[in-house]
Amino acid sequence: MRLNAASDDSFYLGLPCIMGKNKNAILGFLKEKMKKKIFSWETKFLSKAGKEVLIKLVAQALPSYAMSVFLLTQDICSSLEDMMAKFWWKSQSNSSSRGVSWISWKKLCQHKDVGGLGFRDLRDYNLSFLGKQGWRLLTMEDTIVARIYKARYFPHVSFLNAELGQNPSFIWRSIWATQDLVKQGARRVIANGTAVSILHDPWLPNDSNPFVLSTNPGLVDQYVSSLMITGERSWDVELLNDMFEERDVNLIRSIQLS
Repeated sequence: MRLNAASDDSFYLGLPCIMGKNKNAILGFLKEKMKKKIFSWETKFLSKAGKEVLIKLVAQALPSYAMSVFLLTQDICSSLEDMMAKFWWKSQSNSSSRGVSWISWKKLCQHKDVGGLGFRDLRDYNLSFLGKQGWRLLTMEDTIVARIYKARYFPHVSFLNAELGQNPSFIWRSIWATQDLVKQGARRVIANGTAVSILHDPWLPNDSNPFVLSTNPGLVDQYVSSLMITGERSWDVELLNDMFEERDVNLIRSIQLS
């Protein structure tokens, strides 16, 4: 899905100037919204099933918009989850009682197949939203937002190899925090190999580590196309054996070139 230049871009670029150092104070409105919403529910008679639906579809959706841009602090996430946990365990027969938390909220966030209730872990939920923004910076480099962030923070590399930089904005710091998460699932497909860096891009067919482990100085600043026989769509096996470790050679040769 392509970012909308008229809305998303202006939203991205306008917020850094109003975000100060005290993130908890500025993003504290999320706690107030959650508190008001839950307070309005506490006056109603709700079954456990009703509470589950309200928490999943309403309460946990409240911070979604902010989560798509900002990495919420651990304090804010803990406060929001604490309010939802109190609402979940609170007894209708005694509205003044906070209820007894028989199971930790982390266990309730596990999938129902393993004994949880499938509530969202807000920290993971936040990182998944920001990971999508990082993926867009990686795959949609022609958008206004991607061009601006690339020029400012990673002009010569991709998002996967970007550094935090000096005096970064809060939005960039938030997106950059998901870099390792994006790396775990990102893979480069090899066509002619002219745009894939040998050392810096994840292009090997290996789930645990898709990066080249060999450290031959002849591989620095080189692209995958240089590993192919000139004029043919096949690997230069002799070159591979000279430049790479056995593990890398086997993985490279397993890639089918069409």
